[in-house]
This record gives sequence, structure tokens and C-alpha cells, in this order.
Amino acid sequence: MTVVRKSVNRGNTPDIRFVKKPLRVLFPHPGLAHNPFMKFLLSLLLVSFIAIASSADPAPKSSSTLPKVVLLGDSIRMNYQSAVTQALEGKAIVSAPKDNCSHTAFVLENLERWLSGLEDAQVIHINVGLHDMFLNSKTGKPRHTLETYETNLRAIFEKLRKLTDAELIFAMTSVVNEEQQAASKGYGRVVRRNSDIQTYNAAALAVLEEFGVVMNDLNRFMKKTGPEKILRSSDGIHLSPEGCEIMGIEVARVILENLNTGE
Repeated sequence: MTVVRKSVNRGNTPDIRFVKKPLRVLFPHPGLAHNPFMKFLLSLLLVSFIAIASSADPAPKSSSTLPKVVLLGDSIRMNYQSAVTQALEGKAIVSAPKDNCSHTAFVLENLERWLSGLEDAQVIHINVGLHDMFLNSKTGKPRHTLETYETNLRAIFEKLRKLTDAELIFAMTSVVNEEQQAASKGYGRVVRRNSDIQTYNAAALAVLEEFGVVMNDLNRFMKKTGPEKILRSSDGIHLSPEGCEIMGIEVARVILENLNTGE
């Protein structure tokens, strides 16, 4: 231990000198410091302390250091959003617009507003298509033609590449039940067809490959899992409570595969 001791020189000017004295905190008697058994005991305690310290769980990341994830999409996204947020708790900060992102033209129009302050997001997951394929009650045709859908997707990805360096993930449009739509009180007719979904998904896949966007094949996942477990029987389009959980966990899994968590 270093002790500061004051002394007075011949000129009566205070002088400070550092005097080395033996450390007596651990060893009240100096002879104990040279005892072989005590040396061994101290070494054992030191090794044990280091082992305990190194095996302790690392401190959890603060929210300010977690990567950001943005969910964009229609009401299907809104259905599974809570489950995704819960699955990514402690691994990412999940953000999403309060708006229903509806169709591709609406997404293109609002991207800057939705991503304001989130340009540094690490992953952006997009699920849009069902509203593009919504069938007009008079013409029986989708809201947007296949060509318009492709054009809008290209414009969306081009704009995203300028706005952010985030990894882009695009979800293939989910399966629907046409009989349940026709029998529903809300629709009373078929408003989305699986045949259109298949065609539009194929077109979307070509655009994804063109821009190097990651595909999340939720359509295939739903077919494999069983649409009856996922869809809300009251309308054949939206997700049941169980479906929200199932789809949310799958979306979170795909996001994690493309997320650099630093682990």
C-alpha cells in the first residue's frame, strides 16, 4: 500500500514524500504472506473467482443497441405483427406503420413517410399483394393488372435501395379460401382468387431475383402447415388467433436468418 506522509524541510516548506509500507489488509501478520498454504489458498480463490466471472451470462443488450426491423404490409401483416414483435423481443426493435399499407401503389406513395427515422433499419419485411388482386364487383378483374403490379414492385425496390441499406425481404402473398369468402357476411362473394395469387406471386419472384430481394414463401408455408389452421373461417382471408401466432413465428424466423444480431 502506498502511504502519503508529510514532512517539513529545513526551510519550513511542506514536502510530500511517498513511503512504501507493507500491505497488511490480507495478512495482519507479515509472516502469513510467505506461508505456502496461504499462497495456495489465495491462488485457488483467485482461479474460482475468474471462473465464476467468465461463466456469467452476458448482460442483455439495451434497446438502443438492438438492430431495427421494419414490417410493411396489408392487414395480414397487421395480423401477425404482434407475434413477430414478441418473437424478436430482446433481439430487435420492431417498427411498423399504423396504416394498413394496402396495395403496391399506396406503398410506393408512402415509403418515405413510413421509413422516416428508420433509414438505418437492418431488415425491412414487406407483405403486399392481396389488395392489388382485389376483384372489382362490376368487372370481376383485379384492382391492378399483373403488369402494373410488376411495375410498382420494381419502383418500390428501387426507392428502398435509395432510402436504406437494409436487407429486403418480400413475402409471397398468402393462400385464401374462396368458399369462405363467398359465404362470409362481410364479402358475400369471392374477392381474391388463389389462381391470381399464384400468377402474381410468380411475377413477384422474377422481380425479387432481379433486385436481389430475399423471398419469404408464406404461401408455401401456409399450404404445408394447413390453411385451415391459419385462416379465419369467417372470411377466408385474414388470420385466426392461432394463425397470427403461427405466421408471426415464421416471419420472425426468416427475419432472424437475415439479421445480424452480433451473437
